[in-house]
Amino acid sequence: MKEMRNPMQTMATCFEQVALFFPSGNPKLQENFERRAAYLDTRDYARERLADTLKIYHTHLGSSTETQRMIEELRQKETLVVITGQQAGILTGPLYTLYKAMTTIRLAKEQREKLNRPVVPIFWIASEDHDWLEIHKTFYLNLEGKAVPCSLAGDGGGKSVGNLQVPAWETIESQLMGIPDSEFRASVLKQCRKFAEQADNLTQWFALTLQWLVQKWGLIFFDPLLPEFKRLAAPLYEQILKQHADVRDALELRTKEWVKLGFEPQIQPTGGEVNLFLAVPERRAIMHNEQAFYLRGHDGQWDLDALNALVAQTPERVSPNVVTRPVIQEYLFPTLAYVPGPGELNYWAQLGGVFTTFGFVMPILYPRLSVVVLTAAWQKSLAKETLTIDDVYRGLAEHRERCVREQDTQNIDERLQRLRSQIETGYAELEPLEEIHVNVHDWLVRNEAKVNFQLDYLKRKLWQAQRKRCSEVLKRLQELEDGITPNHTRQERVLNPLSFVARYGLSFVDRVAELPLTGDFSEHQLRL
Repeated sequence: MKEMRNPMQTMATCFEQVALFFPSGNPKLQENFERRAAYLDTRDYARERLADTLKIYHTHLGSSTETQRMIEELRQKETLVVITGQQAGILTGPLYTLYKAMTTIRLAKEQREKLNRPVVPIFWIASEDHDWLEIHKTFYLNLEGKAVPCSLAGDGGGKSVGNLQVPAWETIESQLMGIPDSEFRASVLKQCRKFAEQADNLTQWFALTLQWLVQKWGLIFFDPLLPEFKRLAAPLYEQILKQHADVRDALELRTKEWVKLGFEPQIQPTGGEVNLFLAVPERRAIMHNEQAFYLRGHDGQWDLDALNALVAQTPERVSPNVVTRPVIQEYLFPTLAYVPGPGELNYWAQLGGVFTTFGFVMPILYPRLSVVVLTAAWQKSLAKETLTIDDVYRGLAEHRERCVREQDTQNIDERLQRLRSQIETGYAELEPLEEIHVNVHDWLVRNEAKVNFQLDYLKRKLWQAQRKRCSEVLKRLQELEDGITPNHTRQERVLNPLSFVARYGLSFVDRVAELPLTGDFSEHQLRL
């Protein structure tokens, strides 16, 4: 099987090879931000309606004066935005959510200074998403350094997460009892309880929690389920329905070009998608065949006029999918840059033609921060074992085995092999006994097999005892893997920020904010 190319690496090292797929240019070059800003100045946006709705929403969130000031700046024609987005995971979900938010905040501040005009950070909460598996569980490190889950009950019922209620805090708190005690633990859990009790739905719970983490810098949150935002997007919903065939063709063409270069497509349509959902009340994909529009797995059909009338009357029932959400974003906001994760970068590469279909140009894609957090204990263990982060990523099984064998002062395998050879010799000397009876041969074979079975058992027990003698180093290696690669994957994709905020307080977020922006996914080591 042919190995697929890595788009992150290609974008960082050979941007010209993928320039077609990222038409606003290399995110490492400031001239591309200047060119993008000039393009956005030719566009018009419903700034007053956006700002009015955002102001009301953030008043309910109790947002900072800094955030409210940035919302007011959106009314000005020269104001641009840097935006990112993510599903409304519980307690903000994995660490990369915080890294996305901080990249967006930092990039907006940087471009405000370089462009000498207002640039504000926005976090698009995917409240319309109904992918329950993406948001219902998060993990934190317990006292033993193990990643343990905190999850929501149920299955979401196919509803958008923004329509789901926050569970009773007690059901969450009971799952957080394993968070190690510290000077910050009680106050952090108190804040989390406050947000859970204040929120009307999972989206607000997410916004309140993330807002608290980044309150020092200010961040505007966007909830696409709010009715006013739905009404603002309605004209583009109608255009998407009208041009659904053109969208499909544009996506197919750009995807073929992406695959031809050796990349794996993230979006793989099955055919018939219109790239919009309709709530009935569960969220169902709108499809099209040669005769009419219909909902996947649902009775009923519409022609284009009837469906447009439904959208115009009840736009709150309509939502975009992965193909059209970025286009809706482009329609609503003067987007200087979008901050994606690695998977998003892949599917955005397939969307350039879709943007062109609606007369838009895709924004600059600026990769989010990628970070591995290293506690003092983990740093000490890495140094003591002369290991690198890459060693941990590759797995420590061989290193673990080598450590155990290096502390074997009794030459366990050598002694057992000598015994095995003696046994073989001994049974060979018994072969003349086969003359006694026709069955003696079988008896000898079976008996020798039993002896070897016991010898194998003895070998396992001896190595088990040897590993117990090496328990200190093995525990150290296990803690490294549990902390740096929990659940056998990257830390930032598994652990919740509370793993570190409950231990170090909000100074942990301060440390994240100090990391330099690189414009690629190169990994930073955050040493605590």
